[in-house]
Amino acid sequence: MLDIKIAGENSIIIYFGDEISSTLTDEIAFYTQLIKQNLNTLLIDVVPSYTSLLLTYRLGSINYESFSQLVSELINNSDFINQNTQRKTVEIPVLYDESVGFDLAELLKEAHLSLNEFIDLHSGQQYQVHAIGFSPGFAFLGQLDKRIARPRLANPRLSIPAGSVGIADRQTAVYPMASAGGWNIIGRTPLNLTLKDDNSLERFAIGDTVRFKSISKQSYLQQGGKL
Repeated sequence: MLDIKIAGENSIIIYFGDEISSTLTDEIAFYTQLIKQNLNTLLIDVVPSYTSLLLTYRLGSINYESFSQLVSELINNSDFINQNTQRKTVEIPVLYDESVGFDLAELLKEAHLSLNEFIDLHSGQQYQVHAIGFSPGFAFLGQLDKRIARPRLANPRLSIPAGSVGIADRQTAVYPMASAGGWNIIGRTPLNLTLKDDNSLERFAIGDTVRFKSISKQSYLQQGGKL
């Protein structure tokens, strides 16, 4: 059942459900694109999440009541079409190594896994992009194998290098830029995911699939990675 609530002076949040699922992610992805296409001139920002969609609109162009009504009518008058065939798969090369994976050794010890076993579990499956947020281009990916799932750090780090690959609960993600954070860091990608690369904001979209590929330290450095 669609539920629209006020989320700020010029923001509304739309709840599409209350349970995370791949079907709900596909539905949110569809309506995100639909709203962008039809209401683009009224929008400042669109932030999809696991079960909701946050819309920030131009207060000088429209008020809350009118904008909410427009959004509600647009969604209710449009039938959801699963667009899985239009989703892309993004491959992320990763160096799984203690030199860049600050929490890797402790995680291997706690999970009673060898490095190769851990790599197989993390890179051996596809992840769906469920949400994008925290920082521009930060994609929340799930779901992680239970054997390597870990809670967030009790004491977040003040600085995590750009490209760091992390784990939090049953999610995994790549830090696109250097920032503070409480995820368990298991490796790093040489890809430039910062806003200095014009393609970064378009690299991930809700519903896309992400695969991690283990690479050697030599390959990591050759691709521009830093230790």
